[in-house]
Amino acid sequence: MEAGFVVLPDCAGAAAVARILLADGAQVLAHASGRPWLVGRRLPGTLTTVAVGRDRLALIGHCPLAAGEAERALAGAHDAAGLDALARRLPGSAHLVASFDGRVRVQGTLSGVRAVFHTGVHGTPVASDRPAILAGLTGADVDDEALALRLLTPFAPHPLGPRPVWRGVRQVPEDCWLLLAPDGTTRTVRWWHPPPAELTLHQGAPAVRTALREAVRTRVAATPDGLVSSDLSGGLDSGTLTCLAAADSRPGTLLTVCAPQLDPGGDDMAFARRLGDRLPGTTHLLLDHEHAPTMYAGLDHPGGFVLPDGPPSWVRAGAWFADITHHVAGRGSRLHLCGHGGDELFTPAPAHLHSLARAHPLVALRHARGHGALAHWRPRATARALADSRTFPAWLDHSARHLTAPAPPQFHPALGWTPPLRMPDWATPDAVHTVRAHTRRAAVERPAPLAPDRGTHSTLERVRQAGAAIRYAAALMAAHGVDFAAPYLDDRVIESALAVRPDHRGSPNRYKPLLAEAMRGLVPDELLVRATKGEYGEDAYTGLRRHRATLLGLFEHSALAGRGLVDDHRVRATLLGDHPTVRPLIALEPTLACELWLRDPTHPHRSPAAATRGTP
Repeated sequence: MEAGFVVLPDCAGAAAVARILLADGAQVLAHASGRPWLVGRRLPGTLTTVAVGRDRLALIGHCPLAAGEAERALAGAHDAAGLDALARRLPGSAHLVASFDGRVRVQGTLSGVRAVFHTGVHGTPVASDRPAILAGLTGADVDDEALALRLLTPFAPHPLGPRPVWRGVRQVPEDCWLLLAPDGTTRTVRWWHPPPAELTLHQGAPAVRTALREAVRTRVAATPDGLVSSDLSGGLDSGTLTCLAAADSRPGTLLTVCAPQLDPGGDDMAFARRLGDRLPGTTHLLLDHEHAPTMYAGLDHPGGFVLPDGPPSWVRAGAWFADITHHVAGRGSRLHLCGHGGDELFTPAPAHLHSLARAHPLVALRHARGHGALAHWRPRATARALADSRTFPAWLDHSARHLTAPAPPQFHPALGWTPPLRMPDWATPDAVHTVRAHTRRAAVERPAPLAPDRGTHSTLERVRQAGAAIRYAAALMAAHGVDFAAPYLDDRVIESALAVRPDHRGSPNRYKPLLAEAMRGLVPDELLVRATKGEYGEDAYTGLRRHRATLLGLFEHSALAGRGLVDDHRVRATLLGDHPTVRPLIALEPTLACELWLRDPTHPHRSPAAATRGTP
């Protein structure tokens, strides 16, 4: 059994599923009836379990909730829905699993860092935190339609994604919990809605400060005998977490990690050094490009960063991340903090201007002028984007019709429900047809957006994308005994940020004002007022030049081409072309991730075409 867990309802069929898992060294927790309930191996984080009568509650992951408080919450909840109150105040980042007379509630986190997947095994509904475990139980094959959706750039939006790449395996929406019933039925129940964004900067900053401090403090406190490591890029997000961790760590138990960029105009390194000098008793690990993997490294042997659950995130930097993992694990780190999620929460997506125009028109006009000046937006295009009134289903229909259209002009603002959705030039007509059909079908079904307004919907979409990336990275680090944590993506931090008006969370005149205000006095002022940010474009170009031959080799008789999803000649033409911007390389990322995943030698269901040719 893969590291992870499986949840079963209280029914006769659960025993047969459990036997398969127990044969591979898993451990089991039982329902009050004695039947298997929770079967796991190397559970992520910590496990807290309580029982009240015949009811059971388990919290899996990082959750600093006292067992007594969990027991009182379970006693007050008379059925699965009764745990909503607990879920709305649960600190940290953990799965919640509960059993009430054989009816089971399974819930992840709002970002999807802790996700829930489910399927049926011989009529028994089964849930898990790892889709590959479920695929192994059912013998599921790869879902080519899901792979086609993965080619969509910049991502497959709600409700098309996330969609597991195994047939018959489904993911529970992040704002819902899953009910497993003994009669073999399942149901998803939405329990969370975003708070109204009504607070001002000064009203909302204290809650952000409290939530973020607690997110870091409790994690450091849960690692009393081990080294804590933290990214320190020089930016506000990682710098904030490093300062908070330093305040809660004993001298000599905090390790910062900084990887310099090739951007000649970047000043990230200078800020990282200055911040490091302010943290006595902290060890600093500076990686250099002479010894660290470049982007696109390791693609000929990607076993260190490709997992069975699905195509990897951060595929360009997969070897770099694996190298970081080896460094921090080798030095004894048991917890690694990263700043991912900070941009998504504290730099509102451009679509927030569309929402702001409906609530505060004059403020929206000032912000649109400011953002337009910075991004060189064309005034007429900005006015049209602000006036657009298409509903979410209408936007999906529009997107379906424009999947192969040229990319919008560079200086046109993207204020829609999603960024412009495009299939890459190398996608085959069949792949385009599949994605267009799914997008149109979704539009016809008139799905509700993640939030009533475009700005909040876009923020939640970005948070979920970040959560999926962290889930992938966390699984890699967990294999080396390191807990990978993104405190910005904790539920309580997300809620505290979303409660603040978007024009107070972000501004064209000030960088991340809400985060800076929340951290005043805890983080050096020079970092709070920093207005610059390094870029990774030069790193991508350098990596492409260095590893172009490997990339070209991947798309000679690729597994994706064997499945009829891409045209290898067009991929190779892109790899051989000159690119004044990194946009084509960003579009290549999901295609490359899918190809590497299909080629993984440990993959249980490889491409028929690749298997015939004997590719690795």
